[in-house]
Amino acid sequence: MPSEQQEEESEFEAEVLRVSRALFAPENEFQGSTYIGTAERDGVFIGPDSVTIVECTVSRRKDKAEKDGRKLSEACLVKARQYPFKSVKGFFVTRDEPTADQRSAIKSLGPPLIACSFSQLRSQLVDSLRYLELRESYPFGSAREPSSGDHGDLKPYVSVDPVENSSGDPFPVVRVAQEVKDGKSVLLYGDYGAGKSMFLRELHRRLAKTHRANPFRPFPVLLNLRDHQGQVYPVEALERHARSIGFPSPSQLVRAWRAGDVTLILDGFDEIATPGWIGKTSAMRDIRRRSVELVRRFCHESRATTAVVLAGRAHFFDSEREMRTALGARENSLFLMAGEPTEEQAKKILDAYGWNDALPEWLPSRPLLLSYLGSSSALQGSMEGTFGRSAGEGWHMMLDRIAEREASMEVGVDGFTIRKVLERLATHARRSTDGLGPISQDELTSVFQSVCGYSPDEGSYQLLQRLPGLGAMDSVDGSRRFVDVSLADAARAGDLVECLLAPNTANPLQDMSGSVACLDEVGVDVAAIRLEQDGTASPGRAYSSATALQRRGISDAVIADIVRVAERLWPGESSRTPISLHEIELHGFSLTAEATSYDWLSFHDCVIQELDLTDHDGYPLPHFQDCLIGQMTGVAGWSALQEGNFIDCEVAQFDAQMSTSKGILALQTTPMNKVLLTILKKVYAQRGSGRKESALFRGLDAKHRELVPEAVQRLVAAGLVTPARTSGTRIYLPVRGMASRVRRILQAPQSSADGILD
Repeated sequence: MPSEQQEEESEFEAEVLRVSRALFAPENEFQGSTYIGTAERDGVFIGPDSVTIVECTVSRRKDKAEKDGRKLSEACLVKARQYPFKSVKGFFVTRDEPTADQRSAIKSLGPPLIACSFSQLRSQLVDSLRYLELRESYPFGSAREPSSGDHGDLKPYVSVDPVENSSGDPFPVVRVAQEVKDGKSVLLYGDYGAGKSMFLRELHRRLAKTHRANPFRPFPVLLNLRDHQGQVYPVEALERHARSIGFPSPSQLVRAWRAGDVTLILDGFDEIATPGWIGKTSAMRDIRRRSVELVRRFCHESRATTAVVLAGRAHFFDSEREMRTALGARENSLFLMAGEPTEEQAKKILDAYGWNDALPEWLPSRPLLLSYLGSSSALQGSMEGTFGRSAGEGWHMMLDRIAEREASMEVGVDGFTIRKVLERLATHARRSTDGLGPISQDELTSVFQSVCGYSPDEGSYQLLQRLPGLGAMDSVDGSRRFVDVSLADAARAGDLVECLLAPNTANPLQDMSGSVACLDEVGVDVAAIRLEQDGTASPGRAYSSATALQRRGISDAVIADIVRVAERLWPGESSRTPISLHEIELHGFSLTAEATSYDWLSFHDCVIQELDLTDHDGYPLPHFQDCLIGQMTGVAGWSALQEGNFIDCEVAQFDAQMSTSKGILALQTTPMNKVLLTILKKVYAQRGSGRKESALFRGLDAKHRELVPEAVQRLVAAGLVTPARTSGTRIYLPVRGMASRVRRILQAPQSSADGILD
């Protein structure tokens, strides 16, 4: 059985022969060790114009160099006589740098002998260390510092582990790196902003570090596929990549790939446009297949031993099967889906921007969006200026940033246009039951044309296929649907704002009648923010638009949206004309503490999942007739409601008596506990929006009001609420991950052992 040293020597010799074969006889892969006379030579390579003889050793002894040198010299003389018209060279190759004695021994034998290390020999094939140095200074896909757009000034990497497709097992980057080192190919897919490019950058760095420590290992070559529009041949792509990063010998990179000397990483398979698209949606699958021909060729033409790592947006394709087939992904590939950060990982991402407090409940989970928010706060010099926003303010800013990012990938379409396309698609999706889709391929094309005024070209087509927040719905017809509910809700606000400000201007909402999905809290908040920024909106104008649109037969869902936005902006104002809403479904409707009357508003045959009366302060309520209400928050039963305002209505569940504001104040507990419970009830009752600071005092007598500031400080310190500011008004938001804890406290306040209570 061979010893460990013998195995090491055999492995080294095999690697030297592999590199030598690629360098000196690429057209003949079967040359190698042979006999010259009666003596065996480690390697003899006969090319069209040259003969190269190689002796290799792991020894650092001088006598070994003298012995192998004499063998090389004799072999060179024999081959020079045999091939008089070819140049002849002999290489004495050592695993480590040759010692001074070894170099001297070889040099004393004269030309054509050369002493070199394996790294020096390999650098004739490709100077991998120089490549890695240059590659580090070039962008890694879409990985950028959001505040500056600088690809070289990124915050420290926070590991967000993707999960294996079939088992759901997490695969941290260190585990993926080991799989790749072992020759495993990988397909990483996920939605926008999931951190795919950052993950590949970290993977590249780890593989590069391994190669520097052990030059026998392949070195990583990472291509941004967006740089290779229109290319279908791997050789052309590698040469362009080499020139892009300033690598002086593009052919070396091609040779190294052909020799199986690289680990290939291809980022952004959804970002390559196919030339010559003619706008026929019936051929979408063929178009997508043609667009990734370069990727497919790379997979097919790479050596079987070469690990190939692919990454892109899964929803670019209609199904996982189409994705695997079109890309030519290898059967034994590791299929990974980009994951979402845990609470701890989200905090680490934001720590880099100086945010160390509790995270508001509305914050998205995607690393990209967290980075957008963090960088925005860093620019403003105030974390409260960013995270202290309502969900609407945050999403309004993020929609702009998302659109700008997509525009940077597609020349000719700006961020404003991309946001407009997203908003228009979200409006179209409102016709569906859940307001998320389906959206057909024809609708994608027609929406683009209605916004831009022209049909999409090949680049714009690629953009439509990978729009953020959309995912494949039907693999047969290629339809899409919104998979990011908050993004869809935020985007719906765009057309609503335009409709409210200009009710006589053409708008797709004016064509909607009957059953249409209403905006949720995020959408209402975004619309309110945009109207406030516009500066021309007023309560009179908003309610006037609502009544005018309702007279034209536009869906009452749109009217309800305008009413809720106006009520959010101007809670003390009322419509001069009664507004009656029929047959709509609302996720929630909340009465504000600042309102003076809702007597002008009525609901008929409506479904309201949650009616929040927590802030009701005795003013006239809206009228409800034949309505189904899922949860009545803030009251314990019919007796607490104004008589005659609920006719033939059904309520599935009222609040428990002790969970209402009156019930909490009647508990046998300390005044501070009552105030703490009341604040938690108010803040967590209204999803996403939080509560204005002034609302925390309402419903309390003078004795309890005095305790509110201290109670708020306690809750903030305990990480149960977080302060915020919107439109110059301080608000308090629920903290992400704390809803279940708060629910347990409120369900049994007198028996709760939670440390927040006295």
